[in-house]
Amino acid sequence: MQNNDFKVNNQFLRFKGKDVIIGFKNRDEIEGKIMAIDNYLNIALKTDNQIKVIKGGKITFISIKDYI
Repeated sequence: MQNNDFKVNNQFLRFKGKDVIIGFKNRDEIEGKIMAIDNYLNIALKTDNQIKVIKGGKITFISIKDYI
């Protein structure tokens, strides 16, 4: 029996549509807005006028940017 009801973890969904900072294993960081995310932390990130696809295995952290 095949289940086509794929659901993304709610903890990951809270990042969708938010401005974030993403840290990588090589200690680089990138800022942008998460357009899409899945359970493997593969991300489509909008930065300026580009959309970048980031593999989840390269990510060490995701932080929501706070505007105070």
